[in-house]
Amino acid sequence: MLALVVGFPRAYAQRPLSPLPDEGNRVAPFFDGWYANPDGTVTLAFGYSNLNKSTVEIPLGPDNFIVPKEHDGRQPTSFPIVIAERRGRGANTGVASTGDPAAAPGGGGGGAAAGGGGGGGGGNYPRERGVFTVKVPADHKGDVVWTLRYQGQTWSVPGRAKSGAYQLSWPMAMGSTPPLLRFQPDGASGRGPEGIQGPRLEAKVGAPLELAVWLADDAAHEKEPIPVKRDVVPAMNATWYKHSGPSAPVVFNPPKQPLATLQGKATTTATFREPGEYTIRVRGDSFGNIDSTPEDQCCWTNGYWKVVVTR
Repeated sequence: MLALVVGFPRAYAQRPLSPLPDEGNRVAPFFDGWYANPDGTVTLAFGYSNLNKSTVEIPLGPDNFIVPKEHDGRQPTSFPIVIAERRGRGANTGVASTGDPAAAPGGGGGGAAAGGGGGGGGGNYPRERGVFTVKVPADHKGDVVWTLRYQGQTWSVPGRAKSGAYQLSWPMAMGSTPPLLRFQPDGASGRGPEGIQGPRLEAKVGAPLELAVWLADDAAHEKEPIPVKRDVVPAMNATWYKHSGPSAPVVFNPPKQPLATLQGKATTTATFREPGEYTIRVRGDSFGNIDSTPEDQCCWTNGYWKVVVTR
């Protein structure tokens, strides 16, 4: 785990094996790993862990910043709780994107994955992976450091591409790749955590805003040599999140939409309670495949909208 602690986190002064309190726990940044791009640039992927039982808001500024400064502002300001989500191959991690349900135990550990996307290890606390990325040139020197401060705790994590142990890639063992994500049926597509930026949108407080994406899993999947008995799961999912903006929650209806086929449209409505400028993130995943889970660091694609909300 690459979280570097500055100071002594008071939330960890509790007795060993005692349960965590509901609030006042860590919200920590994580470095998930790096991707080598064909043009020689490097993409650094980041996620987070929130051990509280409600969404935490940390505005951009002295409590939530990235250095070098030119990369600051891409990170989230809203940190929903991460809950154990039952999938076809056991309990993997998901995020409660609409509010503050109680956190469930279990889920993925910390740290970046090794090799070509193998699972990260360590810890019993789930976390959200690949929330945003930072691209640096091939000759970049030094680290890209994300720092979060919350409830008297300071956590910083360096993003770096100096070790092959943290390099991520696809396709996976059985051929899975992140699905293609589009904002129009025949529009430009994005793939992977770096994703794609959608059009700038406008909305009114209290008036539902319709959001839509088109997903396609175009991977050449290998046939399972030995059939694995598991629950029936959707071929793909689209999950919506408030990425950044004013502290008021954004209500998604529905917060998550499963797709039964390898190509299709997913829609939701977003309702805003306060005016301001927001970033909304949609995650399109193909977690129905045996080699695709958050712990595998594959396979999902992010899409982002900037939304200006007025009264």
